[in-house]
Amino acid sequence: MKNHAVLGLAIMGLALTVGCVGEPGTTEAIGERADEFSTSPGEPNHEEITTTALAFLNPAVLNALVAGDVSTDVEFALLNSAHFDDCNFTGGAALVAANQAAAVQALNPSNPLPAADAQAMLAFSRSLHGVQDFYAHTNWIELGGDVLVSQSLTAFPALTPYSTIPSSGFVIVQGNPPPQTALYRDDDASYPKYAIVTVRRKKVTAHGLVSGTVDYEPGDFCPTAASMTHAELNKDKSTIPGRTAQHFAAKALATRQTRHEWCRFNQLAHDAWGDAGTARLATWVADPSAAPDCITE
Repeated sequence: MKNHAVLGLAIMGLALTVGCVGEPGTTEAIGERADEFSTSPGEPNHEEITTTALAFLNPAVLNALVAGDVSTDVEFALLNSAHFDDCNFTGGAALVAANQAAAVQALNPSNPLPAADAQAMLAFSRSLHGVQDFYAHTNWIELGGDVLVSQSLTAFPALTPYSTIPSSGFVIVQGNPPPQTALYRDDDASYPKYAIVTVRRKKVTAHGLVSGTVDYEPGDFCPTAASMTHAELNKDKSTIPGRTAQHFAAKALATRQTRHEWCRFNQLAHDAWGDAGTARLATWVADPSAAPDCITE
């Protein structure tokens, strides 16, 4: 009981301190990213996604994950890979995988509690922000995507330019297309048709996955033929005219992906530390009966 009480205090401390005003970049970045899958005092979408998906966790743990998730918009406001912006799919996927690897490493049984759990929660929460933004900032929904980008229990997959995502068949558009590949988009069409990108390789066509460009984030990997701004494409709010249905579709997939990431995290922890890894994560759970069945999820 004493260990759990100390852990709870440490986690609540993390929830209170992460992203506090006065830390580097906070004041300006909050204003700049106020529409990013908008968090309080707008629509608390990241909060709701994480809370809904992981409602089986202890309240203190859940609060820490929400705090870390939301603070990503502040701490990493200018990093496009943290939000899957600017067609930086390779960087976004690598960052999700790296954050989850850091979370697993923090669970090393030799690391002292409660600080190690706090580190694991913060790193895991950073990965959740990325996968949640993925659905709101890309044209996954407009292309008809109704499945998760990744349903594996291994490390979050690499998303390499002009490769095909197995779950959807969408081609990742990042950088200039390779030889014998052309991109098409009708930028004169109305939404959501203007968000449909077609990739043509020789005589074979497929949907092309892109994300919106953000002018204050360094780096833009969207080729001109398929480029759309964040304002043209994002589904961060339910109040954006004409995108309400797409917003809720993106939010639903983000919730499912977040729940699945818990399963991935458990598997990665077991792969690294055996039963000690999963036992450590079990201490984060308040209601095991509500936790996902990671075999079927």
